[in-house]
Amino acid sequence: VNIGPSHPATHGTVQIIAALDGEKIVRTDVHCGYLHRGFEKECESHTWHQVIPYVDRLNYVSAMINDFAYCDAVETLMGVTITPRCKYLRTLLSEYSRLVDHLTCIAAGLMELGAMTAFLYLVMIRDYMYEHLAQLSGARVTYSYGRIGGLARDLPDGWLVRMEEILTQYDEFVGRVHGLVDRNRIFIDRMRNVGCLSTKDALDYAYTGPLLRSTGFAADLRKDTPYLAYAELDFEVPVGINGDNYDRYYVRMREMDESVHMMRQLADILPDGPV
Repeated sequence: VNIGPSHPATHGTVQIIAALDGEKIVRTDVHCGYLHRGFEKECESHTWHQVIPYVDRLNYVSAMINDFAYCDAVETLMGVTITPRCKYLRTLLSEYSRLVDHLTCIAAGLMELGAMTAFLYLVMIRDYMYEHLAQLSGARVTYSYGRIGGLARDLPDGWLVRMEEILTQYDEFVGRVHGLVDRNRIFIDRMRNVGCLSTKDALDYAYTGPLLRSTGFAADLRKDTPYLAYAELDFEVPVGINGDNYDRYYVRMREMDESVHMMRQLADILPDGPV
């Protein structure tokens, strides 16, 4: 079976020629490198601030994290220290972005397996979050909200109140997804012991994030080399057991709960002042 490069499952990025035995993939021939958007070359002819809309698009599902990482790099080069309120807001919005990203990833995966009800729960709450972030930044997905030395603007009135309303609904909806999916026989058969990856292989392939943690390796930069306000927060680093698809699903589900926990902490300790 030829998957890609012009195929809705791959977005033009890769071609996979797969040999199947029923539903089981027994061999693949992967051709990567179809997509190169030329960000680095484009940025050479732009000012430091003009690069911000480009980094938004490196991962448009969690664009603010890219904004803040880029701004932090330039600030480090310049010797600029951001304000306390900016530091806490960047941390809160980074976790908000992580939450939106994981919701998108899990929802899309569940949809591919045919779990449309769970998909709709997750996408509905994600859309509330998109609207909420648009209220802050003026854009729904690619925000261009970071600024070198700060943020584009402060929070609108009532923004944190609406955030807590959305997080309360998140708790309810994700609880429903756990009930629908976690012990579902079809879901378990398609996810458990499928795509297993050892910690050694993950490290050899330079995996990071939830993929690496799903193998049981508790590596997280927010804990290992804390930045922004992460050293002041109480949170856990979820890990998997088998490094299979089920673990990758469950680690992300647990990470979302940790993000919500951090966001609520940050809302409580957010200082006043300029951004």
